[in-house]
Amino acid sequence: MKRRTFLRATAAAGVMGLPGVRSAYAQTAPIRIGVMLPLSGIGAEAGAAWLAGAKIGVAQWNEKGGVLKRQIELVARDDKFSSAGAVAAARDLAGSGVNLLIGGSQSPMALATAPLLPELKAVMVAPCPTVMTLTHEGFQRNFFRLSWNAYIAFAGIGNMLTSRFMDVEAWSCIVPDSENGRDMARYFTVGVQRAAAKAGRKVKVLDPVFASLNKSDYKVEINGLMNAPSQGLFVGLTAAPCISLLQQGRAVGMDKKFKVIGDAGTELMIAKAMQKSTPANLWSISYWAPGTEAGKRNALSTPLYDAYVKLTNDKSPPSIVQSSHRCALALFNAIQKAGDTETDAVITALEGLDFDTAVGKYHIRKEDHQGLGTAYIANVGVRDADPGYGIIDAIPYSEAEVAEPPSPGKPIEL
Repeated sequence: MKRRTFLRATAAAGVMGLPGVRSAYAQTAPIRIGVMLPLSGIGAEAGAAWLAGAKIGVAQWNEKGGVLKRQIELVARDDKFSSAGAVAAARDLAGSGVNLLIGGSQSPMALATAPLLPELKAVMVAPCPTVMTLTHEGFQRNFFRLSWNAYIAFAGIGNMLTSRFMDVEAWSCIVPDSENGRDMARYFTVGVQRAAAKAGRKVKVLDPVFASLNKSDYKVEINGLMNAPSQGLFVGLTAAPCISLLQQGRAVGMDKKFKVIGDAGTELMIAKAMQKSTPANLWSISYWAPGTEAGKRNALSTPLYDAYVKLTNDKSPPSIVQSSHRCALALFNAIQKAGDTETDAVITALEGLDFDTAVGKYHIRKEDHQGLGTAYIANVGVRDADPGYGIIDAIPYSEAEVAEPPSPGKPIEL
């Protein structure tokens, strides 16, 4: 380096090192939000949807002037749809000085990263993990779940499907071979049994079939499901594994065997992949239903939909777009409320926060950091309107009305 250039650079560094200059820069520099999502491998399609939701939230707020008169900048890292990848991404972001995170998109990644957050001096809002321990015995002050948990989601869909489809006398379940999968099966069974008892019926849920998310061939599991004495199926596998299961099952008539199929949230991704081969009676837990009358009731829904179409040229957004958009809005509202981006200040502001989302008002419980808003059970399938598939009907329900009482640090008690 030339001597003159060197002297200029060191002089600038010295000026930036002065306390007053550092403070002025901090008050005008972009607010950096880290996003840890599956951007490669089997989770890449879901990761792209989550990233789109966060990007739209940033663009909408930056257009209004940002937060605290500062623009917002996303810093994305690939968690590779794995626990190890999520830990590496969190450490990398924290090492870069990013303390505000959107991550833990699925339960394994959330379970791996939540315990690290105090050490990293970071706070994380999570768009989709359902495993119960995150807001119960594994509660961490620096972690916030801004989605339904397993009890809210799977007891809810078990209740609805049992109430709606009276000719189903037995259910099969296929779920991930993990803590999260066992939660799914347990609470789906709770919902089925409660609905059956209310109607004076006897409905069985067979022992769950456990499957790995890191495989592409489900022939063994499908064979077991085809031989089961059940008329309904609940699929707890999500994203690409769910689609692989349904595509492979169709080849042997699985979509004909089961009168109704419940899904843990892959919804429109299934219809996009399977098109006219989508199972005829598929019902999905859904974060957002923009094409329905229920979805049009909220002021932020249409702007989110329009921005997604403009960004991606895709007219059928998966509902998880709303879950990451909601996470971004939560952080922005909390920073605005706190008047600061420091971790402790943002945590305090998130606790008990009420804010608007594309599905209406949303509340974060102070006690256990569980978010509560509106969820949907959506009928997904083939329709005449372009692009030939979509959400045909959506039934909204209040998560607060079905949620378990908070018990941070303790197991759930029903």
